[in-house]
Amino acid sequence: MSPPKSPPAPLRKPTVPELVRALDLHERYVQGQTGGARACLKLLDLSYAPFAGRNLSGADLTGAKLVRADLSGADLRGTCLFGADMQKSNLARANMERADLRGATLRGATAQHASMSEADLREGMLVRAKNGELIALTAGTGNAELSQATMTRADLRRAKLSDSFIMQTDLRDTDLRGAVFIRADLSGSDLTGCNLQGADLTDANMSGTNLEGAILNNALLRNTNLSGANLLGALLDGADLSMANLAGAEVTRRLDNLESVIGNTLREHREWILTNGRNGRRGDLSGVDLSGQDLSHLNFSAAVLKQAVLRNANLTGTVLAMADLSVADLRGAQLVGADLRGAFLERATLNDATMINVIACTMELHSGHKWPTNFTKARMVQVNAAGVDLTGARLDDADLSQANLRDATLCEASFADAVMIGADLRDADVRGADFRGATGLKLPGVA
Repeated sequence: MSPPKSPPAPLRKPTVPELVRALDLHERYVQGQTGGARACLKLLDLSYAPFAGRNLSGADLTGAKLVRADLSGADLRGTCLFGADMQKSNLARANMERADLRGATLRGATAQHASMSEADLREGMLVRAKNGELIALTAGTGNAELSQATMTRADLRRAKLSDSFIMQTDLRDTDLRGAVFIRADLSGSDLTGCNLQGADLTDANMSGTNLEGAILNNALLRNTNLSGANLLGALLDGADLSMANLAGAEVTRRLDNLESVIGNTLREHREWILTNGRNGRRGDLSGVDLSGQDLSHLNFSAAVLKQAVLRNANLTGTVLAMADLSVADLRGAQLVGADLRGAFLERATLNDATMINVIACTMELHSGHKWPTNFTKARMVQVNAAGVDLTGARLDDADLSQANLRDATLCEASFADAVMIGADLRDADVRGADFRGATGLKLPGVA
């Protein structure tokens, strides 16, 4: 028997001394000190509560009202938030690993950089008995509600999100590896650059989602509704789209007359360059599958190759100065000696690419302006870039794990917040380079 619809029951608001005592006792409890007690704050009105940085791990907040509460940086590991109302709360950088969030409402919440790995966000309904009838204690449907939340760069690995509502939510660059979204509604959400490797999206509604540059390798997409979704630049290795609804979706273009298209594009692009744009046409191969193509020593300067698939392509000695290669798939590509000055490679994937002696320094324009090469948020795992010239380049938030940067010129380049675990910088010139926030960085000769 489903519970009848009823307005939410009023919750008691604790006094300040009562709340302070509960938090102090809980702190002693988690530290194993004598006299401590687990915080039991269930079914209380904790709206606007100042819990920033507090340790609430393992606390019982079942059905609590936490509207606009400040939980930024709080430790909520294993905390019971079953049916909690957390609308518009601040959860930035909070640790919610293995938290019980079944039936919780996080509509409009802010959770950037929050850790929610293995959290349980499946459906759940709080009820109580009254005169033999079941009365709902929460205003929601029982489904976890994350709609219109901001969760950029959050960690939701292996989170359980079946049947949850996640509409119009900002999930850019979120780690969702192995997460379960069975029957979840993600319609209209922004999943740009997120990692959904191995995620289960069976029967999920992903209509109108932006999956540009997302990783969907080995994801389960049975009966997934991807109508109107943007899948350009997405990595789909091992993902079976045969049973998904792709009506109106933007996907990579596979052309039957590819060689003819490339030839015509290059001829018109060459005329466009020689006449300074008066004749011809700027080369545009956006979203085209160019995997394995031999494009070596060609002139694609200022061409548009946005979201193109250039996996294992031969771009040896190719001129790509000022070209738009944003969100392009360049995995395993050969770029030896290529000219990438001033090119735009934001969110491009260059894993395992060969970039030996590539010229990717700042382009100096005739007007006197300088145009840096942009690798912001690019994936460059295990790239071989020995001898590359990255003078003045922007590599903020890029992943350079295990990259070979020996003998590279990195002067004045920006690596802010880049991942550099295992990167080899021996004999690299790093004068003036900005490594603030870079993780795993080991500069030769620096202890």
